[in-house]
Amino acid sequence: MRFSWLRTTWKLMSISLVSVLVITMLPTTGANAASTSEVWLTDMAQGSKLSKKPDTTFIVDDGAPGLAIVVDEYTTYQQMDGFGASLTDASSWLLQYKLSTGKRAEVMEKLFGQTGIGLSLLRQTIGASDFNWEAYSYNETAGDVNMNNFSIHRDLPYIVPMVKQAKSINPQLKVMAAAWSPPGWMKKGQFSNAQNSMNTGYLDPQYYGAYANYLVKFIQAYTAQGIPIYAISPVNEPGLQNPEYPTTYMSISDHNNFIKNNLGPAIKNARLDTKIMAYDFNWDNLSFPQQALADPAVNAYIAGTAFHHYGGSPSAMTTLHNEYPSKDIWFTEGGFGSWNPSFNGMMREMIAVPRNWSKSYILWNLALDQNNGPTLLSNSINWGTISVRSDKMDSVTFNDQYYAIGHFSKFVVPGAHRISSTTYGTGTLDQVAFKNPDGTKAIVVFNYGSASNTFKVVWNGQKITYTLNPNAAVTFKWS
Repeated sequence: MRFSWLRTTWKLMSISLVSVLVITMLPTTGANAASTSEVWLTDMAQGSKLSKKPDTTFIVDDGAPGLAIVVDEYTTYQQMDGFGASLTDASSWLLQYKLSTGKRAEVMEKLFGQTGIGLSLLRQTIGASDFNWEAYSYNETAGDVNMNNFSIHRDLPYIVPMVKQAKSINPQLKVMAAAWSPPGWMKKGQFSNAQNSMNTGYLDPQYYGAYANYLVKFIQAYTAQGIPIYAISPVNEPGLQNPEYPTTYMSISDHNNFIKNNLGPAIKNARLDTKIMAYDFNWDNLSFPQQALADPAVNAYIAGTAFHHYGGSPSAMTTLHNEYPSKDIWFTEGGFGSWNPSFNGMMREMIAVPRNWSKSYILWNLALDQNNGPTLLSNSINWGTISVRSDKMDSVTFNDQYYAIGHFSKFVVPGAHRISSTTYGTGTLDQVAFKNPDGTKAIVVFNYGSASNTFKVVWNGQKITYTLNPNAAVTFKWS
């Protein structure tokens, strides 16, 4: 009996000790795990532009009915590469020559720094685009297929320095690239009224190898400047033909043959880790990237596909993801201007793009002047993320795109994952949520309706409640 009593007593003590340990190790929820969230608001009608508001604290969710956004950080989707824009020839020139040293430092910090909006992705042009002082390539020596005369000297005075400055401010910044056109001597079929041999036409098949070599030389030259090229696409907007600026027609078959027979092997043989993105054009021609991915030889070389917003719907990216879930998707160019000026449209699209599997959102020109240039276009209707006047010094305006993308780039860093966020109840809210590598969470909410919406964000058994006016955006960030 004595030993039986001892065994029983020890068993009860062991169970109690284990129970204490289990209770101690369980994750805390509800009031025991109250978290404080930052609140950043853009409400143009109230004069708020990405303004920091008083922090709010999560409280226990009582389950009361109402408009709710439920965040589940344990259901994850794509990993984000970042949010950014393009330091075009026009943008770089304005930043370098129309801002004093002190003003430039201030503006670049607001664009790329932690006290600014922390842009983390650039898409650079390989040679000239439509937003240039002049059309140029990196090799104007006809027939130089070995690229003996290849040089990026045209980029060195102000484009490369601006990219370097951006990288020095945000070391996490990645750089993508795309060419609007090969050198003119590699092309055939130019329009008779094209102003330059790079404007319109298609890549002559006899120069496929030379063009692949040209792109490899670009990657190597920029890398030598301390600017690694994270990803590249064969040509910007294949199929577009415009006699005013460098454009290149590339059919689906030409695109696929060039990647699998030339560009892919050239990058591999050069031992570069630069990713290849297929397509790089609008959502409304999904058959183009589908055919690229369906070709096993092309599929083996490409990391994924890239899209623009000038036609179609972001849902095309989800269609493609569902068909090829192992391949990545990027949104690489979204221009705003007189044809799509609304903050409402910007916010709805910037939320929809990551919700449809894109790893990025990249605006077009980072800076343009009061005439929407400098540009080769006879009539530019594009607006820069910021405006820098070219007729005076240090005159800078931060446009709606700056505040719209800032709701994401300031709070969502490279390596973050999109996480599950579901809206329940009746309301006019768009939203998307992320989890950063350090464990912090961020959710962007936009009210696209004509009336205010009161809603709660529910996470981990807790909630925060907020009222958002029409056409207003808010970002919450918490640990």
